[in-house]
Amino acid sequence: MTAPVRIDLAALSANELAALRDALRTRPGQRTPETLAALAERDRLVRELAARCYPGLCRHQQSMRIHDELARYASTTWTRTRADLVCRHRDDRRRLIWQILKMRGGHVPAVRTINDILAWRG
Repeated sequence: MTAPVRIDLAALSANELAALRDALRTRPGQRTPETLAALAERDRLVRELAARCYPGLCRHQQSMRIHDELARYASTTWTRTRADLVCRHRDDRRRLIWQILKMRGGHVPAVRTINDILAWRG
């Protein structure tokens, strides 16, 4: 990850400030940088869950199992743990599931989305 860039706003001219403001503005239909970062982290966690818990299965089977686990957790335990700031679970599998749901506010991605995440080679 790159180091954050520091900009001295007082040293910028009015035109430079306007250009900076325009460059940082999210256009209609675009995702914010925060949303993109949350999705990237969710994708990383999904790939980690597949590698740890379902290493011998094909990608589609992994996708279905992960979706089922996320949906089951979201409909039961998530209602009690969604407000937690820190995960209360001790086992890695449930910790990863909690983190995946926490990234996107409890949204369970579809099997096809999980399959696309697992297919990504980056």
